[in-house]
Amino acid sequence: MRMIKKDVIAVKTVSQEASRQVRAFNRFYSKVMGALNQSVLDSPFSIAEARVLFEIKHLDSPTASEINRELGLDPGYLSRIIRRFEQDGLLTKERSPQDGRAFLLKLSEQGSKILTSLEKKADKRAAELLSSLPERDQPLLLRSMGSIRSLLSGVAPEVTVRPARPGELGIVAARHMDYYGERYGFDLSFEVYLHEGMTRFLKHRESGLGQAWVADREGEVVGSIAIDHAEEHVAQLRWLLVEPGFRRTGLGRRLMEEALAFCRANLYRRIFLWTFSELEEARRLYELFGFSPTEEVSHQIWGRDLTEERWDILLFDPDED
Repeated sequence: MRMIKKDVIAVKTVSQEASRQVRAFNRFYSKVMGALNQSVLDSPFSIAEARVLFEIKHLDSPTASEINRELGLDPGYLSRIIRRFEQDGLLTKERSPQDGRAFLLKLSEQGSKILTSLEKKADKRAAELLSSLPERDQPLLLRSMGSIRSLLSGVAPEVTVRPARPGELGIVAARHMDYYGERYGFDLSFEVYLHEGMTRFLKHRESGLGQAWVADREGEVVGSIAIDHAEEHVAQLRWLLVEPGFRRTGLGRRLMEEALAFCRANLYRRIFLWTFSELEEARRLYELFGFSPTEEVSHQIWGRDLTEERWDILLFDPDED
């Protein structure tokens, strides 16, 4: 007797409250989407039919199978929609040169006009939804929507390392205070230290003697680093932080590479940084890039006993040609 193996899907245990929150969000989301979809409901087309029109245009002459992979419709239902669109003159079919059994679908001029009209109405509804929010809240909504889409699709959004924009150092300071306050018990004197250092840094950056970078994931700051001028040919590396959810992805290395490239381009010979003994992951990263400990100070600072360490790297030896 042959045994039939069944796939077993492991489901992580989640709390009943978490499940209820997901269901509540789904009901709320469906209500909001119903308002956005009203532009389609006011037309002769169903939501599914409008989505088929959209995919035919944006997938660039797809086959029915390719559309179905995007929409997950019943194949028979999709075939009826395509047949109706062909009869109404909204699309054309051309046999695929790669697969003689499949047909490439393309919107006709009439079909393109109808889709353009539907998209304009949908854009207007979406703009009305966004404009009902204060302008400062609109980026937060869009970032949150992007995060939900990325998490549930399993596709990680791209993280970009770029120079910090005006106002973003405030975000960097807040994240440092939150992280070190919560995890290591730093008190509010650490916030004073952060802002005093950033004030000096901004003056140096204005003179072209320093730079700060952030790791940007769809408008959200998930990492940071800075190079500040210390003295002639000497720079200080500061404010390296990678959010816990983005560690062990290579992001810390990317930030370090950006900072060291700036130092080389600006002919800094030596770079130093201050860290403390409990930051084992950061210390391994510094060692990887050639830094080594040169000084150690144990004292009470930021509300607790701490052993601070200075690490240095020599980029250029002035005695060498």
